[in-house]
Amino acid sequence: MTVIAFICSAIFLTLFFTLFKKDTDVFAPARLFTLVWSFAIGLVGFQFSGLQKIWSIYSWLVLIITLLSVLLGMFVVYVHYLGTENKSISQIRNSITNATINPQPLFKLVIILFVAYVISYISIYLVTGFIPFFTTRPDLTRTKWGFFGVGLIVHSVPTIIYFIIIYCLKVHGEFVKKLLLTLILVISFISYSFLLQRFDLVIFMILATVFLYYGTTKLKIRYILIFLIGLITFMYGVSTLRASNLFLEYLYYGGKMKFGKEFAIFTEPYMYVVMNLENFANAVNKLSNFSFGFYTFDFVLALTGLKHLLLDYGSFQSFPFIVDSSYNTYTMFFVYYRDFGLIGSFIFPFSLGLGIYGSYFHLKRKPNLNSISLYGVFVFVILFSFFIPMLSWLHFVYNLTIIYLISKHVVVNKPLTK
Repeated sequence: MTVIAFICSAIFLTLFFTLFKKDTDVFAPARLFTLVWSFAIGLVGFQFSGLQKIWSIYSWLVLIITLLSVLLGMFVVYVHYLGTENKSISQIRNSITNATINPQPLFKLVIILFVAYVISYISIYLVTGFIPFFTTRPDLTRTKWGFFGVGLIVHSVPTIIYFIIIYCLKVHGEFVKKLLLTLILVISFISYSFLLQRFDLVIFMILATVFLYYGTTKLKIRYILIFLIGLITFMYGVSTLRASNLFLEYLYYGGKMKFGKEFAIFTEPYMYVVMNLENFANAVNKLSNFSFGFYTFDFVLALTGLKHLLLDYGSFQSFPFIVDSSYNTYTMFFVYYRDFGLIGSFIFPFSLGLGIYGSYFHLKRKPNLNSISLYGVFVFVILFSFFIPMLSWLHFVYNLTIIYLISKHVVVNKPLTK
């Protein structure tokens, strides 16, 4: 165990055990962010793979600046609201429990989203002629399924499922409507699972967990841990499915693992975390040309149709300086460095910290479906910040926007009149 692994493990375990204290907010952003990153960096420090390299001082500097910038942004918001009245966990739960939503527009909006999803799904199938799950190489075909415009609507499944859960939890009676929505949930989940887009499905799981945590008194820390274990199992299962004919031995020897072969089953979960950071460290150390917003604002370029035009005329390398071709992600923060260098590694993470903590304090001051849904999305961002730049992806921004607009539309600020 290296010094880094020891220090990060100590930080992680210390914060982890604080989760069990009474009235502790499990999803408090600064603690959650530190937990995620102390765990990830701690795993890197164990150096269990021969693919891992000794990081340069510059790589460490960029990562430290990035992470501290996020925490600094959170701290600025914390200081700004210091001394203002914020609700405790029990008060938030009481507010959410007693809050009402307008069921009619929520039901109609879910139906509209589902119909649009079905039409888009069938249209893409008719054009492409396949569904990834049923092909011989699902790991390849899943990236080629869809086309401009229509493909975006297919990714609304997390939003559909989330609001079906909300409807069933918050609306009393309406048995027939709930039965119909349950059927829609099952159809949406199964059909979307065939596309092997696991992270989109994880979004609604995180959102529902956050809602249950703040909205009820029944979700204890042990249930959250059980959920996280189940989530990891789900993601690992889909990943194995996507790997097609790749076996554990291939992963084990390909990863040049240093632990015994009897522990080969831990190869993918370990590499799944550490190689993001290894790619980040290697790339920031070697990158010399910046792309000035192309990747940070990918969702804007994709929405306007300029992305492919710029790709055709630009010299953008898809995966620069990756350590191994089997692992091609760099954490969510690499895009900011890739576009703007060190200044990007400060400004955008700092802004992210401001946004996350601002959303958290909005929840603590005005707990309702809108504030809890928005913060639930940010919880997802924190949990997977070690992995992907989701805030740069159009389908993620699309879901974030739809979730915000629908939740704001159906919130009732005064009693409903019959």
